[in-house]
Amino acid sequence: MALKYRFSLIGSIICSVLVAIMWGANIGAVYPLIEVVFNNNSIAEWNQDRLVTSQAAAAEASTSIVTLQAALESDAASANSIRSEISTLESRREAELARVSQSEYLQPIIEKYAPSTRFGALVWITAFLITGTLIRGSALMGSLVLVARIGQRTMLDIQNVLFRKSLTMKKGDLELKGAGDLISRIRGETNQISNSIITIYGRTIREPLKMAACLGCAAFVNWRLLVFSLLVFPIAVIFMLKIAKWTKRANKKAIEESAKLLGRLFQSITYRPAVKAFAMESFERMRFKQTARVVYQKSMRIAAFNALARCNNELVGVFIISLTLLAGGYLVINQQTHLLGIKLCDTPMGSAEIMTFFAFLIGVSDPLRKMGNVFNQIQAGAVASERIFPLYDFKAEISNPQDPLNFPLAAPGIEFKDVHFSYEAGTPILKGLSFTVEPGTSLAVVGANGSGKSTMINLLPRFYDAGSGQVLINGIEAQKYRLKEMRRSIGYVTQQAMLFNDTIAENIKYGSPKAERIDVVRAAKKAHADTFIEAMKDSYDSEIGEHGDTLSGGQRQRLTLARVILKDPSILLLDEATSQIDPESEQLIHNSLAEFIENRTTIIVTHRLSTLDLVDKILVLEDGQAVDCGTHEELMKRSAAYQRLRQTELRDVA
Repeated sequence: MALKYRFSLIGSIICSVLVAIMWGANIGAVYPLIEVVFNNNSIAEWNQDRLVTSQAAAAEASTSIVTLQAALESDAASANSIRSEISTLESRREAELARVSQSEYLQPIIEKYAPSTRFGALVWITAFLITGTLIRGSALMGSLVLVARIGQRTMLDIQNVLFRKSLTMKKGDLELKGAGDLISRIRGETNQISNSIITIYGRTIREPLKMAACLGCAAFVNWRLLVFSLLVFPIAVIFMLKIAKWTKRANKKAIEESAKLLGRLFQSITYRPAVKAFAMESFERMRFKQTARVVYQKSMRIAAFNALARCNNELVGVFIISLTLLAGGYLVINQQTHLLGIKLCDTPMGSAEIMTFFAFLIGVSDPLRKMGNVFNQIQAGAVASERIFPLYDFKAEISNPQDPLNFPLAAPGIEFKDVHFSYEAGTPILKGLSFTVEPGTSLAVVGANGSGKSTMINLLPRFYDAGSGQVLINGIEAQKYRLKEMRRSIGYVTQQAMLFNDTIAENIKYGSPKAERIDVVRAAKKAHADTFIEAMKDSYDSEIGEHGDTLSGGQRQRLTLARVILKDPSILLLDEATSQIDPESEQLIHNSLAEFIENRTTIIVTHRLSTLDLVDKILVLEDGQAVDCGTHEELMKRSAAYQRLRQTELRDVA
């Protein structure tokens, strides 16, 4: 998904290349600083001295080669040793002649453009360092901003997809461990992935390029010595990969425990009244403290691995520089080209060359140090991805058909035909449920707890689909309609008032965002909510808090009724919607409902005696099946199940 922002990626890579080039170039300024400025020479004088010295060295090598060739003819016993020495001298002569050719080419250019004094050369070097640093700083800033854009935009895209997917999920999907785990995936893990993307496209590209620039320059100075110096590097890489493996396991456990901690926090805050009512504050504190301690321990384990990786990189840098210091020091002090019989250079190295070589290796150590926790961050991102991808790849069972039909505008008829449904295999809830609601009529559904009333209601807006059988709307299976259009035509009110932390007006308008204020007020009056709304400080602009906690149960329920009245649906579903309304306003609300359900297909799940007066027929459910359907009078005459429900309710009222 990050490759979607390829232009930002290309720009960041270009900036990283510039950073690497200027990083190496600035370090390379050590050579002219030592060789020219600190040796009492101008640039032209230094190049002329270099030319003369190389010519003399080449001539000396040629003379020695001639002498050795003569000795070769007279001393057959030492032939192999003499040939080896001749080969070394020939390599040195070729190197010196190449340097002569280079100096001869540069001399006229230097005399024409370079400053003629030591101080002038120092000014040049200083200006180069300042300019290079400005270019490097600008390129670094560009790289950081562009990479941050890639990471943040990718995180935003993933969060949007995950949130969209989460809204299509049913209970039990992906076997999530509660809302805290889901929130952790959407927010925490996506943030971890963003950090990994920023690391991969930022530091993982930029720092190795800086290392490559310094290693390339060091190789230009003396590639053999560089290879010799890097002998310990493979061992360090193997150890780093081992640390990365440990870190991945630690990150996986840490992320899981963090999700559990978020779940604990979410539940404790959401159910504060229950915690207080049962005096469980100390228990919740202890449980939260235990989980937080586990998270702390896992985090400290990751910190230890990060420190170990950092230490590993630091040691690698020190070992490389120490090895180079010993080998290079031996070559310079003794003016040798071989160490332990291994050829490390064509010509003896000077102090300026070896110091420049050291500077480039030191230049490698800084990006190597910064790469210390890169593997750990990438492993953390990999673990987060493993938790994200199941949710990202989730495909909702409830979706639009391939060629959806438009939902009817007028109040439709509803029919359940031999519907079976279960939330879990082997535990059926509906067992061949069949009934019919004529267009524009109303039906009350009664039954004992667990008889399947709410489950039956949930099948109509397709919160779930039936396992077998058919749910028909106007004689057509509900699965054949366009899902969003069907749900917009259904008004659904549950026993639990679902309100948002927003104003009263916005909560009533939820589902009808284009509604005018006058329509909102009219709906509130029909739901008999206007009186208590006007009594509040900011009236319809009053904030109601999380879940509407500033309101009473009856007030919250009246707001949800006002919301569905404003929506003006053709199908109305009420699931114990008047259960929390106080007796004083119940009759007024029933009068409003009696008027509102006219010419709408209505299904009301209820146990309230007064609600049954609103409907045309009553359906009796028992153990997931329809045992009878008729008017109140008909059922009182013939249905033993209905009579038992009435007697139970009358006892509860009494």
